[in-house]
Amino acid sequence: MPENTASEAIPAWLNEKYFEDVLRRYEKDANLKVKSLKTADVTGKGEHYASVMWRAAVEVITTKSPSSEKRSYVVKSVYEDPAKSQMFASYGIYQREIEMYEKVSVEIEKVLKSVGDNTQLFPKAIHHDYKNEVLIFEDLALRGFRNVDRRLRLDFAQAKMVMEKLAKMHAASVILDERKPGTFSHFNQGIFNRKTTAFHDFFVQHLNIFIDEMSTWEELKKYQPKMIMIRDDLNERASQVYDPSKDYMNVLIHGDLWTNNIMFTFDEKNNAKDLLFVDLQFSSWTSPVVDILYFAHNSLKEDIRQTKITELIQYYHTQFATLLRKLNTKKKIPTLREMHMMVLEKEFMAFLAGVMMQPIMLVEDTTNADMDTMISDSDASVQFKKNLYRNPKTQIALKYLLPYLDQRGVLD
Repeated sequence: MPENTASEAIPAWLNEKYFEDVLRRYEKDANLKVKSLKTADVTGKGEHYASVMWRAAVEVITTKSPSSEKRSYVVKSVYEDPAKSQMFASYGIYQREIEMYEKVSVEIEKVLKSVGDNTQLFPKAIHHDYKNEVLIFEDLALRGFRNVDRRLRLDFAQAKMVMEKLAKMHAASVILDERKPGTFSHFNQGIFNRKTTAFHDFFVQHLNIFIDEMSTWEELKKYQPKMIMIRDDLNERASQVYDPSKDYMNVLIHGDLWTNNIMFTFDEKNNAKDLLFVDLQFSSWTSPVVDILYFAHNSLKEDIRQTKITELIQYYHTQFATLLRKLNTKKKIPTLREMHMMVLEKEFMAFLAGVMMQPIMLVEDTTNADMDTMISDSDASVQFKKNLYRNPKTQIALKYLLPYLDQRGVLD
């Protein structure tokens, strides 16, 4: 049996024999042997919620080398607990992510290579297991990739790098859909949708706690009536965000683009050099600004979020439009003005990301920052969610964001 130092128990069948079979197929070496397997958590509490991940230290003997080699991989799988796994499975996220890594990401990078762009956008998955809903990846840490601290958030230079690669992902998906219309029609369940409302009660409870907490915020309590109206129509308004746009261009979005789902490499002066997108579970076919607004309102340093979003949109648009022209799209490329009209159409995403999700992403005390707490209505869960809105960083963000969204008509 593998040695396990992870807090979430690795399934018994994910053992030496499983890895041996995987690596034999991947390396086309029928004589490869796995001598040992050790697993440990990849991330701590408060870092990821929708799945479990382990780092697997594997010792192997191959045909090419008589002495053993030590390898490292990252394993991503579903929760063993049926209640949690079924909740996420109702969104189809595990099968979707496997398809994203096995097929879609490969096709996206082929599109880019067709115009001489060898950009890597995603990590390489060496194994795709639809039956057990398991992915095994290269260990990006070995190449120097790591996350920026989610509590610090991203600076402007890092955000521009995100926009550049995001534009490439989006533009390539437009070409894939152009070649075969409807390619992504089954990518139709974002975090909010009308088919699955497994998280509806959680988000309503979350919003109720915020409404209660607002009574202690002199600057914000006047917005309580509008918050109540939003709460009572939350899933429909949120689902409209994820609906494909009827008037403007749609793309395959990442769908969960925040600090912890972006891994960077850095130079000796700690300047970001490259990045890869991870966690493709909520990818869906909709307006490109859904990704941009989601990212801007949960991952940018506060001063950048308040002053630089329009500049980031312009930068994204330049990259997006330039690449689509280079790829000879037959579709109408949106103008910058139309991009801002798209923002108006989907700006409720700023509320969802900034008011309901960012507090979770900025959590300081991670003692109870896990999926069990998120979906529970226990006293400990309620207190945890209250503390999210008592976080000074959250309060600074919301004291700016709510008046801004109100002035934009988003709260009406």
